[in-house]
Amino acid sequence: MRDAAAVPSGAVVARSRARAWLQAETLFTGGAGLVVAALVLLPVGMLVYTSLRVEEFGEAAYFSLEKYTDFVFSPRILRSIGNTLLVSTGATLVAGTFGILLAWTHARTNTPGRRYLEPLTLIPFFLSPYVGAIAWSYLAAPRVGLLNGWLRAGLGLGEDPLSVYNRGGIVWVLALFFTPVMYLFVIGSLRRMDPALEESARTSGSSVLQVTRRITLPLVTPAILSGAILVFVSSAGEFGVPLALGSPFKIETMTTQIYNLTGGSAIDYNASAALSTVLAALTLAFVFIHRRIVLPRSYTTITGKGYRPAIVDLGGWRWVALGVNLFYLLMAVLLPLLALFLVSISVRWEGRFEPGAITLANYAYVFTYPLSARAVWNSLKLAVAGATICMALALLVGYAIHRGRGRGRAALDVVSSLPVGFPGIVLAMGILIAYIRTPLYSTLWILLIGYITRFMPYGQRMVSSMLLSLSAELDQSSRTSGASWLTTVRRISLPLLRPGILAGWLLLFVIFLREFPISVLLYKGGLEVLSVAVWYFVEHETAVRTAAVAMVQVGLLLVAILIFRRLAGTDELSV
Repeated sequence: MRDAAAVPSGAVVARSRARAWLQAETLFTGGAGLVVAALVLLPVGMLVYTSLRVEEFGEAAYFSLEKYTDFVFSPRILRSIGNTLLVSTGATLVAGTFGILLAWTHARTNTPGRRYLEPLTLIPFFLSPYVGAIAWSYLAAPRVGLLNGWLRAGLGLGEDPLSVYNRGGIVWVLALFFTPVMYLFVIGSLRRMDPALEESARTSGSSVLQVTRRITLPLVTPAILSGAILVFVSSAGEFGVPLALGSPFKIETMTTQIYNLTGGSAIDYNASAALSTVLAALTLAFVFIHRRIVLPRSYTTITGKGYRPAIVDLGGWRWVALGVNLFYLLMAVLLPLLALFLVSISVRWEGRFEPGAITLANYAYVFTYPLSARAVWNSLKLAVAGATICMALALLVGYAIHRGRGRGRAALDVVSSLPVGFPGIVLAMGILIAYIRTPLYSTLWILLIGYITRFMPYGQRMVSSMLLSLSAELDQSSRTSGASWLTTVRRISLPLLRPGILAGWLLLFVIFLREFPISVLLYKGGLEVLSVAVWYFVEHETAVRTAAVAMVQVGLLLVAILIFRRLAGTDELSV
């Protein structure tokens, strides 16, 4: 007869299973947390360290605030800071106006075709602002701008009426491409709002304008402020648009100054790091304001009963609303893409399209020239690998934050979200300093690290939103049934999270295909990606060949956007 003491009791078996579960969970989620913390904190720490470390030729290095105080006495740096604040504020005002109007007309009015206009309105969200700036240079450049040519001929003007090579042009292009950000914030708030208050006001005799001004706008004010802060921060950190439209005429912003300090004959990594730190402090301050002041002001206007937002009959004004939407699409999508296409199939570009001189030779050149052909392949590799690794890390980190039991969950949440507050050029500067003396430099790995570090929070947001919608009892039931942690994740969590993971993967794929500031700062010869190829063609090739390589990037992005729309829809982007 067997000794009863040798037979494990139920409690012992349960404790053994619990230890195995916790060991597997800790290994995977804890390991992912450490990787993410290292990816984020190392470049940020090195950025601050370098900004404080002063190196003089022939002297020992020392720590000082010298690089920061130099800004006070540098007119060029002060002008760049002023330009950054000016164009960011202007872009926020214009994008806010467009975004609020479009969101309200789509969510609350009987504007004709609003169901079909919504996905078209979001197209600029996915496209590259740098390519958009190049397209607008083909439209509104002096002497060779397509729009200028049409206006001169149609109105009999002797001079060009338009020019984008100024602060107004930078504001205009930034606003066009960041309008969808404001739109997503506002339309999400409008769709979640119970319209009972609006209906009561209309029943009391208030006009549409009065209801909108006194009821609707105050209720969506937190969403408007959130969108405005994000547009301002994104505009302040944008590099491609000021580079394309400002730098040729000595209009510098903080991002272009950071880039200029890392190249040419006046390389100064310490000054670049200091300016990067200042820009990061500016953007992080606005992110802090958003989290601590704006978010707590959100209003709950949803009742317990089912409801459908009331549609406001605009009468004849619905055609005006349609006209505003079509004007935005014309400026942000149709005209820029048309200009790129017409220039790309031209033999040469002198400001007018010649139907008798159409060629596909520019596209043949793009796909046969070693640099651009290599760039297409590198972009696809990095987009696929980066999106896959990002979503894997996002899943594990999201699981650790929302399902884990460790004490460091709150800290991990903060650290993993930190890159959202850093402009791409700033984070790229930190990564450059951190890895420039390692074997990773001058390889595709450093670009991959840059992409993952900067955009992993986007994937984590989608995974976290799905995790929060799932009951933790599913995991507990699986654990009680004796399933291991890996089995639970594979058989229960992953199938339920698949829509969010797929949507996040597609979104990151699109972002990596068009990412410019990180790419241009971290690449070396032979490691070009599509956005770098576009920049190289701008500097060294003709306008027609530049338009062709830009259209290749746009074509890949549009295909990815179509797939994203079919599989995920726009709800995954709602804020």
